Amino acid sequence: MSHNEKGKKFNVYDLFRDLEKFYGVLYMLLLVFVVFLGARYVQTLDYNKLFSAPELLAADTNMRVPLAVKKGTMTPPVDVIKFSTPSPDLITKGKELYTTNCASCHGETGQGNGPAGAALNPPPRNFADPKNQTWKNGELISQMYVTLQEGIPNTGMASFSTIPPEDRFAIIQYVRTFSPVYPKDTPEELKKLDEKYSLATGVKAANQIPVQLAMDLMVLGKDTLVKDLDNILAKIETEKSDTSAVIFKKITSNKTKALTSLASNMKWTESNTEFMNFLKTDPLDKGFRAGVFQLSPADSERVWQYLRTLFEKNRL
Repeated sequence: MSHNEKGKKFNVYDLFRDLEKFYGVLYMLLLVFVVFLGARYVQTLDYNKLFSAPELLAADTNMRVPLAVKKGTMTPPVDVIKFSTPSPDLITKGKELYTTNCASCHGETGQGNGPAGAALNPPPRNFADPKNQTWKNGELISQMYVTLQEGIPNTGMASFSTIPPEDRFAIIQYVRTFSPVYPKDTPEELKKLDEKYSLATGVKAANQIPVQLAMDLMVLGKDTLVKDLDNILAKIETEKSDTSAVIFKKITSNKTKALTSLASNMKWTESNTEFMNFLKTDPLDKGFRAGVFQLSPADSERVWQYLRTLFEKNRL
């Protein structure tokens, strides 16, 4: 053994330095291994599914069902007192209609937990717990009917005015089976509902065609619609100081599409209320801006009268 080896002493600091080098190398190897596993995992991801937002697409699909071509008819008279009284047949019918039209958002048991409702803000109403929440229109039968008729602006609750009145009553009766605490309407409240929507006398439903079909007709030139709407649009564009024309321009994102939407369902010409009901259902798809919900009663009346006059003068 050499003199240097004999004279070498154990140094704890040298040991720590050796251990640091060892663990440093081990850490780098582990880091490389983790990065390798991460890269392999990323390669297995299905980006189409990852970024498709299935809940949002489901909600959008359920609330944007294209309108069918429909000839205007007179809805049969509805006995409000009769349909406001639950019966086994009415509830059975309501369950079928609820499953088709409502369960995707509100859930099969009415708890607001349907798959299409997961992406909605505010979330769908929980019908099983009616007292633990604030109702926009109210929880009476007459008030729930208003919600189905008009929808609720700035929420996922669309208007179901295309469903016959008796079917809406059936849905309401089934919804009210989810909880025993729903209040009962007074005869006066039911009478006001009847008068508001002329349920006892029946309502004339206007002719209806999908917006896209109306747009196609314009492109193909198969209808005088193209000429009539061109005349209306030209009139609106030339009016720079008319208050009604200015308001219309402010609330539309696509004036041609907005006018075509109006032409596709002329029920809005019956009253300012019907005009606003028309705008409440998918306004963005109809060429209007979300600001239509901020129209004052006076401005909505002014625009409605203005547009109705234009449509009448141009044979629409």
